[in-house]
Amino acid sequence: MPHSPDHSLHRKNPPRRPLAKWAMSAVSASAVVALSLVTFIQGPQAANADESVFDGSRTPEMVTDPDTQAVELGVRFTTDADITVTGMKFFKGPDNTGEHVGTLWNSSRTALSTVTFSNETRSGWQTATFAEPVAVAAGETLVASYLAPNGRYSADSSGFDRSVSDGTVTFPEGAGVYTYRPGGFPSKNFENSNYYVDILYTAAAVPPAEPTQPPAEPTTPPVEPTTPPVDPTTPPVPPVVPPVDTPLPPVVPPAGGDGTLDLPRDPWWGGPAYYAKFSKANAAGWDEPGFFPISVFFGKPEHAATLAGLGVNTYMGAEHDGSTLKSITDQGVSVLAQSEWTRSEVGDNASVVGWHVSDECDMGAGDCYSPQGETGQLAIQKSWTDEFRSYNDGRFLQANFGNGVLGSYWSTTTMDDHLRLVDVSSVDKYAYTSPAVQSLLPGSPFWPKGKNPASAGAYGWQQDRMETFMTPVASKPNWVFVETAKPYLTEAGAKTITGDQIEGAVWNGIIHGAAGIAYFQHNNNNTCGNYSLVDCGAALQAKVKAVDAQVKSLAPVINSQPYTWIFGPKLETSLKVKDGSAYIFAMTDGSTGARTFTLPPGVTGNVEVVGEGRTIAVANGTFTDSFASEFTHHIYRIALG
Repeated sequence: MPHSPDHSLHRKNPPRRPLAKWAMSAVSASAVVALSLVTFIQGPQAANADESVFDGSRTPEMVTDPDTQAVELGVRFTTDADITVTGMKFFKGPDNTGEHVGTLWNSSRTALSTVTFSNETRSGWQTATFAEPVAVAAGETLVASYLAPNGRYSADSSGFDRSVSDGTVTFPEGAGVYTYRPGGFPSKNFENSNYYVDILYTAAAVPPAEPTQPPAEPTTPPVEPTTPPVDPTTPPVPPVVPPVDTPLPPVVPPAGGDGTLDLPRDPWWGGPAYYAKFSKANAAGWDEPGFFPISVFFGKPEHAATLAGLGVNTYMGAEHDGSTLKSITDQGVSVLAQSEWTRSEVGDNASVVGWHVSDECDMGAGDCYSPQGETGQLAIQKSWTDEFRSYNDGRFLQANFGNGVLGSYWSTTTMDDHLRLVDVSSVDKYAYTSPAVQSLLPGSPFWPKGKNPASAGAYGWQQDRMETFMTPVASKPNWVFVETAKPYLTEAGAKTITGDQIEGAVWNGIIHGAAGIAYFQHNNNNTCGNYSLVDCGAALQAKVKAVDAQVKSLAPVINSQPYTWIFGPKLETSLKVKDGSAYIFAMTDGSTGARTFTLPPGVTGNVEVVGEGRTIAVANGTFTDSFASEFTHHIYRIALG
């Protein structure tokens, strides 16, 4: 059962030092659309002839990030005087292999010039010059980026905590940007990382070059990464990635009247339509836009009516206590049956929609232990999924994962293989209540530098990490576990979660893309019973019921594909559109206080704060609201004209 960390299992050596990374919404893994690449001229003389912000002695602390995904890495810059950008450069470590293509972008996401680097050295600063230099007027904001096709880029988290300037060109705070859409416009920022990208320029202006036609942003992009990671470190496993200060938005306003925005989309698992291919789930209504899984882990059959009354609609495993599965499903609750339930007991019950294959096989838990370590564990997992697949009974396969999400010791090379075996995954690290988990999280090479592990943000981070193990990224539903009491913890300092923390964890998971919520209600706090949602009082039940009701009421919105947009610094957000309105699901990065939101172009009108009975005025395309606690969340609705 997913309850406590296991420190005794097979492990590998950790990376050389912790990295800070966290991928928010990544965009596609689509191949680079062919730009008209201009001829290049490359060589040390170019760097000597032109100016740059970083001189040749500037080198990264993290020469090689472990991320191996293709990623576009860049730097945002402004200039105090008219200049001519003649080329660009980037720092390369020995493992940053493949063809590197550089691009200069304007703030409208248009590629102004591109160049392919050649005659690269094994490591160090690489330079290339554009066939046609680009004139830049004082005050303009541009981005210079390069494609690292095999990852392994250089990156230092917090490298742009402050602006960097040579007196003419300025890299502002948060200048490091990235995207996991190769050849796409990089706009994401993680932990103010510096990816060691720079421009070559002269003060003498030349006539502007005709823009190179950029690749069109796909409506539904291929997928991208938290960690940065699998986000650059960052990204780490990718660029280091939290919200960037001043976004560079597309200039096209939302299309009027059709309820869509002209913005790129985040990678996505497809919504409830995903379940239509499983006949049992389809028959049970899992493919309907208004259905969002809210489950309990190994629920007791006799509690089904009580739990359904709180908004629970799924059992992830059910106690095999002599009751029938029908006693659960008759209460309107679906079941993912574990192997204890025989095929004859399961029968043709359409509300038994899936099989719960395993719990924490990535850690070698229970029957998944193997002396061969993670490869043996994977073989065991495959034997189980092969058996369930052989039933061909129209049910999906689901498995829960634990410490493998960390990318530190457990299943460091096989997590993606585990997720390929199942249709639905979940993850459980009880950050609010377990001191052991609070110790483990910062040890992950992908944990954001300085982030408090005992926070709602830890639950969304787990979602981001799980998405990076999927191919394409974020292409399958993952559910996030949230404890509802003291989840069978025995270590010193273990706590019972509060109702407000439960709410914050649920919504942070959803903001980061969770396709379901799983409650771990088992409890050993000695103040109430084992089944906390049944035994631990009216106040807890009322809180969970209210959280579940709000999730259910917004399920059609939650189940839609999010747009890529950065509203401002120190925010964690998800932007969606449904029925002619834009919805912003928002929390902070764990800090508190006022936050200002910069809206996409063309989104205007007052902001309704959903469920709070108040509105906020928009002025000059922005609005401001306050977040009292790290677990505070707000949901904003703006009608699209």
